Amino acid sequence: MAVGWATHAVHHSSPYFNISVAYRFGPLDSVFPIFFYLPLVMMGFHPFVVFFAEIVVQLYQTALHTETIGKLPRPIEAVMNTPSHHRVHHGSNQRYLDKNYGGIFIIWDRMFGTFTKEEEKVIYGLTEPIGSVNPIKVFFGGFHWFARRFSAANGFANKVKSLVKPPDWNPERSD
Repeated sequence: MAVGWATHAVHHSSPYFNISVAYRFGPLDSVFPIFFYLPLVMMGFHPFVVFFAEIVVQLYQTALHTETIGKLPRPIEAVMNTPSHHRVHHGSNQRYLDKNYGGIFIIWDRMFGTFTKEEEKVIYGLTEPIGSVNPIKVFFGGFHWFARRFSAANGFANKVKSLVKPPDWNPERSD
């Protein structure tokens, strides 16, 4: 979804991959989780349990942002999200786009066809680099990309599609 990518692009914009990338958050990255966590609390999960689970995931994810650790033993790589799997997730290589979403477990990506092994050198950053180290431009770069995409879409239907289609959607190439 393009709106989500507009804020999350900050996290993926760095041409480097290290622990500092784990703490690059976009303008709405703290708002979107509410739409997932609030229903959990309304279903009866204690807010502390939900908060604790998020902390565990965030700490685990932080540890994945490294090039220092290579591939781990096969049984671990088969089930857990590892630094190797997460490097793929941050890659702008064509074969690595939209892959390896798992937070802690990689089995979901394997089940739903979004898993890819790290087999070639990962090129970090966005497919359309922001081209600046200015923190304001980096922080809002995804929204600048989104505004260009939305304004370039011809017709009402394409404008609506530009809101919900994946970041690589192009009206000239598809329906």
